[in-house]
Order: sequence, then structure tokens, then C-alpha cells
Amino acid sequence: MPALELDNVCKAFGKNEVLKGISLSVERGDVCCIIGPSGSGKSTILRAINRLVHIDAGTIVVDGLSVTDPAVRDVDLRRKVGMVFQQFNLFPHMTAQENITLGPRKVLNLPKDEADDRATKLLAKVGLADKAASRPAQLSGGQQQRVAIARALAMEPALMLFDEATSALDPEITGEVLAVMKQLAAEHTTMVCVTHEMGFAREVATNVIFMDGGVVVESGPPNDFFGSPKMERTKSFLSKVL
Repeated sequence: MPALELDNVCKAFGKNEVLKGISLSVERGDVCCIIGPSGSGKSTILRAINRLVHIDAGTIVVDGLSVTDPAVRDVDLRRKVGMVFQQFNLFPHMTAQENITLGPRKVLNLPKDEADDRATKLLAKVGLADKAASRPAQLSGGQQQRVAIARALAMEPALMLFDEATSALDPEITGEVLAVMKQLAAEHTTMVCVTHEMGFAREVATNVIFMDGGVVVESGPPNDFFGSPKMERTKSFLSKVL
């Protein structure tokens, strides 16, 4: 069973068709990178997977759980899917440790000592072992995003979603967030990443998907995709971003 499967997913906002019959499959341990111009529907796919957007047609299944089944509770989906946004969305009045332990304690009913232990390990994993007591205002953008990644990982999800996780960061600190994402990829964390970082996609993706105008124009392994794209639209896009 794939970790993620989308079949003929459609979504419109008013008369604007954002997703026009998207189908894709992600196996466990794979890293799927979605690239394309602004407005192509990339972020809408991630939000649909996490049920932050309700689709108009099609089906989405995450780790055997049907996102499109109204009987499936949001809380059950949140246990399956971790999401890291462009903006960090940390609770400003909470420390890094408290931000990370909130979900496991409230959703997974983890005892405080177990949640704290999990947070400590995750902060070390993202290189922030010394920042447990820091609040978001005391952290750089890159550090806040790494806390956000740790917070998503704390739920031990089957699937991690990254929505342009480095786009709000200064170029010189983008690398520290990408390093964490590369580490997760090396550990075979199942990931779907919307990204403008072509070097990252080339290095860690098992499959690259190019979207434009709400459809998948082309997809394939990174060596084939970047080395010998087939579609003229893909070639045109890559010529501008590489």
C-alpha cells in the first residue's frame, strides 16, 4: 500500500480551477518534490492532503486512511500527517519545548515526561538541543523553522509535508533547514515537498513532479527529469530556474 495516493483530484475556487484531475502515488520512504511556477496548484495539493482544503472530486488516501471520507476525523488524520508551512506558526507564548510537546500531549495523550523526552531528542536531532527554553521571538527564522519541523515529527506521522519550507528565510540560513530535510530523507522519512530549491530536489527526491496550470505536466526520477526533460513546458521552466 502506498503511503499516499491521489486519484483524479479536482479543486476550484469559484471559477478558478486550481487542480484539474491530479493523480499521483508516493511509496513509503520516498521523497516526492513538487515544483512549478506560482499559482500552479502545488500548495493546494498539500493543503488538500492535510484536509485544510476540501476537494471537489477525486480521492486522497494517506497510509490507508481516506482523507475524503467524512467519517474520518480530523484528529485521526493529524496523527498520520505532519505539515511544515512557509511561515513557522509557532505559539509565541510557548517555549520551543512546549511547542513540540503540545500535540503529543493533547492529541496522542502522551504523559508529560514522555512528551518532554521526545521533544528533547527531536531538538537535538534538528541541532537545537540548547534552545528548549527559548521562545520563538528569541530564535532566528531558521531556528524557528527547525522547531516547526521537530513539532511535526513529534507526532510520528506516516507522511511529512513541506510547503516551501525555506521560502521565508534569508538565503544564508536556508541551508540549515535544508540540512535537516536532507537528514530526514536519508532516514527514509516519507516526504512530499513543494520547493523552489532545485538542488535539493535533484539531490534527495526519488520522484520530481512538475505542475503548471493545475495539471501534472511531467514527472520522473531526478536524473531523468533534470537531465533529459521531455515536455517543452518543462524545458522552458527549467531553463529559467537552473
